[in-house]
Amino acid sequence: MKKAIPYIFIAPAAAIIGFFFLYPLIYSFAISLFEWDLSPTMTFVGFRNYAQILSSGEFWDSMLYTAYYILGVLPFSLLIGFLFANLLNDSTMKGIGFFRMIYFLPVVTSPIAAGMGFSFLFSTELGYVNHIIGSFGGEYVNWLTNPEGIVQILFNWTGIQLPKVLQGPSVALFVIILMGIWQNIGYAMVVYLAGLQNIPPTYYEAAALSGANKFQMLRKITVPLLSPTTFFLLIMFSISSFQVFGPIMVMTPDGGPLNTTSVVVFRLYREAFSYYRFGYAAAMAFVLFLFVISLTAFQVKTIERTVHYD
Repeated sequence: MKKAIPYIFIAPAAAIIGFFFLYPLIYSFAISLFEWDLSPTMTFVGFRNYAQILSSGEFWDSMLYTAYYILGVLPFSLLIGFLFANLLNDSTMKGIGFFRMIYFLPVVTSPIAAGMGFSFLFSTELGYVNHIIGSFGGEYVNWLTNPEGIVQILFNWTGIQLPKVLQGPSVALFVIILMGIWQNIGYAMVVYLAGLQNIPPTYYEAAALSGANKFQMLRKITVPLLSPTTFFLLIMFSISSFQVFGPIMVMTPDGGPLNTTSVVVFRLYREAFSYYRFGYAAAMAFVLFLFVISLTAFQVKTIERTVHYD
């Protein structure tokens, strides 16, 4: 009987997880094997939806735009959050609680409200960003309607036309990336702060007695001991970046110029609720699920070995 007690306590949580996770997953996979437009009849097509997805240029374009978003948001969210955490780790600093609250506000701001704010900031005619550029004599930028890659823009003066995969995110997607960084910084900062406050001060005292400067302490003590925190944030931000939808729906509801902001989840939404291809959309969701699981497993396998837990 004693051996069964842990399972009794686990059972309610397992039942909830099974109902709200496993059941939708299985049901989604079942739908993906059919052609269905919400009509009473469903046509079984087997794995044809999967074959169409994997051979679709539009799907791989959306994966490319998703990769641009992740590569833009992930490193800068971690780096800036880490810097802010170190700056705000001094409990003797006046107004420290206020500054921590201000930096964390973007995390609790609705993506819809934030998207509306960024749309106004980067509006071609009314946006503050263009007004600032214009005050210095610059030309207004079509931030949310320019499909050209920002890396390609930097190479335009050379006359070199880069391959599509190297052109970088479009100007419109670049604005959405900026918003993603803005929203993630506060979360990274708070998690890093918790990690910093768990590092024993004696480590720094011993290093100071040994003649180490602040940069050496940062490199030899802080960064290694925060590696579990960095690893956790890396996994969390990678998964959340694959799920980005709200800002794109608000700022570029048509998928952006030449569909250059149409990331995977946004394209999935359009397939389901604009074109009523629910079987195809379910297959796309399952492909995305497998891809995220595989990427997470790869990160755990390759990066966790560099994490210091002591």
